Amino acid sequence: MRRLCPTISELNAFHSAAKHQAFTMAARELCVTQSAISRHIAALEDYLGQKLFIRKATGLELTEAGATYLNATRPAMAALESATAQLMSYGGDGGSLNLSVPPTFAAQWLFPRLGHFKRTLPQVSLNFVRYQHAHDFATPHEFDAAIQYGYGNWPSANARYLIGKETSIVCSPQLQAALPLNTPQDLMRATLLQHIEVPLAWQDWMEANGLDASASRFGPGFNLYSLIIRAAVSGFGVGIVPTCLVEDELQAGTLVEPLKDRFDSPLGYYLCAPTARTNLSVYRLVAGWLEHCCNHAEGVAVPATAEAGTGCIFCAPQQGANGANAVTTAAVMAG
Repeated sequence: MRRLCPTISELNAFHSAAKHQAFTMAARELCVTQSAISRHIAALEDYLGQKLFIRKATGLELTEAGATYLNATRPAMAALESATAQLMSYGGDGGSLNLSVPPTFAAQWLFPRLGHFKRTLPQVSLNFVRYQHAHDFATPHEFDAAIQYGYGNWPSANARYLIGKETSIVCSPQLQAALPLNTPQDLMRATLLQHIEVPLAWQDWMEANGLDASASRFGPGFNLYSLIIRAAVSGFGVGIVPTCLVEDELQAGTLVEPLKDRFDSPLGYYLCAPTARTNLSVYRLVAGWLEHCCNHAEGVAVPATAEAGTGCIFCAPQQGANGANAVTTAAVMAG
């Protein structure tokens, strides 16, 4: 009897080969041999009666039929992956979550808190996959959830605000003294460090302070907040960055806030995930922990409220069987 659809092995080989445009990289990703990938693709092409790839010396290229089939099967593969992950985590208190995080946010804010995460949620494994600035979460991605910087309006995504709207003007102590910088008007003669993917940051700040914003986009550009922070520490110019990213530098005194007042930006860091992923117990645990870290000081218990009926379970975690602090999915759901 003729089978009605390709095998999962054939589809996995096809999607991986299409992503990497090479059988060798597909084999490495799927932990099989290159000849196995080649056999799966040949079997799939024979089954479909269509050539899916053009083999070239420089690699693979999708045929028109291959590109059409890739786009048509992506939603089904994503749905299958989601259903599998949900079933694997159903009824359990742990699991694995593939998380995509902006590099600066990871290094400056998230990673210093991973020790607390491990102590609190030892049953959860976080995999930090390649960061992607996703615009539409209806398109399948390699992550289960992503922390994104923006306005909170991502199509087809559940977006939960975390932190980052509070924004600081920062520079080195030496630069503050040399210019000097004491008022918003003083910044008009400073070098403004620009984030090329957040081009309106200085304009929003200048307009909020009643300044002429015509020169708001002049200054050296950087594609990462970490580079702006390093440039500011070196005395290269003045940066405008989310306060949560410079907590250590401000405490150490390598950066100062010359104007003291902070700015409430419309942009912030959000935890985003396709709706299907938000039902995973492991996602709920990670989301709850992130919101705890953003809203509650470490070691400070949050009192019970009439609305919630209980305090934050991450502020007073339960003791696990091995003596380590642990929080369960049931506790998150109950809270």
